[in-house]
Amino acid sequence: MDRGEDRGRTGAGGAHRVSVSPLHELALCDAIDAVPAELLALLAFAPELSLRPDQRVPRGDWRSCGYVAGRGWGKTFGIAAEINRRVADGECRAPALIAPTVDRVAEVQASALIDTARIDCPCEAHGKGVRWSNGVTAEATSAELERPSSGSNFDLVWMTELVRWNPSTRMAAYRDITTACRVGRRPQYLWDTTSRGKNDVIQALIAQHEAAPRAHRLTRGTMFDNPLLTRKYIRDEVRKYGRGTRAYDEEILGLVFTEAAGALWDQDWIDPYRVDARPVSPLITVIGLDPALSGDRTADEVGIARATRVIGGHVYVEDLSAKMSPEDYAGVVVRECRRDASGVVVERNHVGQHARDLIKVHAKLAGLRVEVLPDPTRAFPPRSPGTIYIREVVSHHAKETRAAPVAALYKAGLVHHIGTLARLEHEQTTWEPGTRRSPNRLDAAVFAVSEIADVTLVTPRNVGASIREAAKIAKQLRSAGRSRRIGIG
Repeated sequence: MDRGEDRGRTGAGGAHRVSVSPLHELALCDAIDAVPAELLALLAFAPELSLRPDQRVPRGDWRSCGYVAGRGWGKTFGIAAEINRRVADGECRAPALIAPTVDRVAEVQASALIDTARIDCPCEAHGKGVRWSNGVTAEATSAELERPSSGSNFDLVWMTELVRWNPSTRMAAYRDITTACRVGRRPQYLWDTTSRGKNDVIQALIAQHEAAPRAHRLTRGTMFDNPLLTRKYIRDEVRKYGRGTRAYDEEILGLVFTEAAGALWDQDWIDPYRVDARPVSPLITVIGLDPALSGDRTADEVGIARATRVIGGHVYVEDLSAKMSPEDYAGVVVRECRRDASGVVVERNHVGQHARDLIKVHAKLAGLRVEVLPDPTRAFPPRSPGTIYIREVVSHHAKETRAAPVAALYKAGLVHHIGTLARLEHEQTTWEPGTRRSPNRLDAAVFAVSEIADVTLVTPRNVGASIREAAKIAKQLRSAGRSRRIGIG
């Protein structure tokens, strides 16, 4: 592989990449050897002098500055050197560090700050963060928390590894920590990341830059921009990720994509069919419920979705998911069934019959009876006032097998979101089959839509066959609707 050829390309941000050949690198080494020892010693007082121009955090009255680049580009070193300079020069008195976890703060940010600290203002580990010799302390926090700032005030925030932030908390954590960056003469926040799949925080930051590039700076780069990486290392990494693959584009070139590579849903299957209100004449409404194991702050969200079918086969979806206790989600189910829903489809993989029993208690208190539907082949009954029907499902099959037919119905334009269901849509367009992440909102929507759209959740010979079968059903439903000259409600 010709390293110089790759580095001469135009990067994702449109900036021309300067080619550095091995001969130029040797000449650079010879030049450094010729520098007097006294001058080289100054680097100990100002490590930022050893940075490449594109690594240096720009001076100026901007609000944010970010780096989206391939692995090995030097993002961490560049930001750490700048923070050390500001602390040593008295420009920063209240910094904060935030990473995917507090352990990553210590392993990545604190370690880099200690390594790049100036000898006239060294720093040392302090909890998971660091403390400098002049008394400045960098507070460590985690993107696992929706309120990571805990009422604090900062004049500088460093957010790292955005690609690894928890999908269910990262947007709230980003908003909270940047809101807390508000004191001092020029409060600013720095961020860095590689890319992998669709990430709402990274996209929001890039959109921020595109709307106001002077206030929100952005530097892009590739692995090839770092002349300190050896030729053998570069070749090995290129072979590992495979040139021309999505992984290569993200890990090596630092490119950002608006969709996950293997997601079953596409945003274009959702946006054109979105509606503003519930249908006027529904045939049936069913609730989908994916319970969490507990209601504490570290538990997963409870997935709750409403799906309503109208004449013609079109289905309308609402997302009621949130972090809530078992008592709360049982109350939501009973409330929706008192209003207009026929009943609920409950996943019992993790909680067994606990969810069913809770719903029974809340139903009894509301003067309603519960009927469990033991026959999985029996169609979900229409609403019977005073009765809540419950279907319990056990997911023996992969999530992909359950979700693929429903995704096909979306593609056919038969499923409509009522309003913008941002978190559900994010799960749909970012969840990739085979990953360990559990998409609770997506699961609840799949249960509800499958139940009333008559999509049988059986194991197909392959997922492709499942999608083709669902597409055939969708085509039949469309033809039936047109033949009766019936609208979508």
